[in-house]
Amino acid sequence: MRNNIAILDLGSNLTKLVVVEKSLPLQVLHRSVYDTKTLKSAPKGYFDAVSISRIEQDIEKILNVAAQFNCTTILGIATSAFRTRENGKEVMDSINTKFGINIQIIEGEREAHLIYKGALASVKPSHFPVMVMDIGGGSTEFIIGTDTAILWKHSFNFGSTALTKDFNISNPISKPETLQLIQLLKDFLPSLFDAINKFNPTALIGTTGAFESFAQLIESKQGNSTPVASGYSFQNTPLTDTLDMLIESTTAERIAMGGMNLLRVDTIPIAALIFKFVRNATHFTETKLSLGDVKEGLALEYLEK
Repeated sequence: MRNNIAILDLGSNLTKLVVVEKSLPLQVLHRSVYDTKTLKSAPKGYFDAVSISRIEQDIEKILNVAAQFNCTTILGIATSAFRTRENGKEVMDSINTKFGINIQIIEGEREAHLIYKGALASVKPSHFPVMVMDIGGGSTEFIIGTDTAILWKHSFNFGSTALTKDFNISNPISKPETLQLIQLLKDFLPSLFDAINKFNPTALIGTTGAFESFAQLIESKQGNSTPVASGYSFQNTPLTDTLDMLIESTTAERIAMGGMNLLRVDTIPIAALIFKFVRNATHFTETKLSLGDVKEGLALEYLEK
């Protein structure tokens, strides 16, 4: 049996696993997602016994899956939740020792670099420069680049899980909350719009997570239940309708939506609001989905070395 690589991504809401072949070009064999609720179970700025237990249980499940795929190499990264919790490094050191692995807490700029690498490995826009957008649970990354170089990148300290929790969002989001969130984004993102004006990207790639859910919801509404793939092209009208529907929906309404990923029911309205704000302030002629992100970027970096 061929040796494979397992890549773990400990996010602010979900823990994710990708298994790839130990050779280039990159071949993904398996993807799975685990509902760790990392930030939700660590609400006081530190990981307590309950949140640590949830993380360890999901890592144990992931390592069992990795063993089934004969993964002889385990790579792992932890992002915003571990960067911002006061005992994040202590908890990660303990987990690494307990399971005999080496998950690294990475800074936002490195996360953005790997996201760009993973996104372009999975889908190519028809023209450059391109902007890659990744809406995470605790942070949101934007990267502008060409097919050979990154021109600008930044990791902003807001995400769908963190904002949902911090604002104690109503069900559905109220008008005052919407205005408050839009003002927050206006305060956060001037440097992004400066970079867009400078480099003039005409294509946007949205990575995994929320963007995969947007695409699946659009397809389901059109009677198609086939899982969406990298390269999916968003059309303006159905995308606009889907974002508005999510922002205005209740939890019960989202649960009943065909194509809804139930792991994202609580946070996807905020993700939709973030994307709608950016989309309304820009003029991309092409918007595509990439199922590749930071995990595939890390795998590529390893294989290229």
